[in-house]
Amino acid sequence: MKRKNKYLIGIVFLIVLYFLYKYSPYKLDYIGHYNKIWAHRIDDETKLKSAIKYFKGVEVDLVYNSEKKYLDVGHPPVQSIGLSLDKYLSNLTNKKPYIWLDIKNLDVTNAVEIHSLLEKLCEKHQYPKDKFLVETRYPEALPIFTKNNFICSYYLPYHIYKREKSEKQKITLHVNEILRAQPTIGISAAYKDYDFLHKNFPTKNKYMWIIESIRNRKLSLTRKILKDSTVKVVLISYKTLKKGR
Repeated sequence: MKRKNKYLIGIVFLIVLYFLYKYSPYKLDYIGHYNKIWAHRIDDETKLKSAIKYFKGVEVDLVYNSEKKYLDVGHPPVQSIGLSLDKYLSNLTNKKPYIWLDIKNLDVTNAVEIHSLLEKLCEKHQYPKDKFLVETRYPEALPIFTKNNFICSYYLPYHIYKREKSEKQKITLHVNEILRAQPTIGISAAYKDYDFLHKNFPTKNKYMWIIESIRNRKLSLTRKILKDSTVKVVLISYKTLKKGR
């Protein structure tokens, strides 16, 4: 009976330890490099207030609403809750973390409008422009932002590491062409594409994300990424007991 009780206690202890680790903002993988670790998908006010206690930066997903002229916080296809970036920033009166703006529909057709809106929000909330990272899949939309001191990044195509050699070569040529035209922008991608980025764009600033569970990610690759001085930011999952968006 005693042995059985010890066995059950051991199982309970491991379960508790697992959940403590799961919901802890600190992970063993990232020790020594928390200066570049930011929280991924912080898309509601409650999660934002929690995340800024532990991270120097957060990532927020946005969609520009051209009819109502505001940036809506949320990640499609999740339904909008009507939270504007303006209201989101109003939670940051005492602390001004870095914010990675993943603007889902930023392109050349709305770049001027979005830039104007961000300028007004920076002035209203007294937010330094160089604390915003503006990211888009359409780099031709970025010059107006870089010209006005926003940090910018080109969001590269998905899963380059899975592609054929010929397609990788085409992507490399295309990205190099963009970077020659806009030498101050960075590049962003998921961590599994790191080796491709490191090989082909070794000196460019990189913004990456590692959001797989600890069971599914490679520790050696994670540490390699974190030790690379050209990797400026690594987004990681941040879980709270209250389910966020």
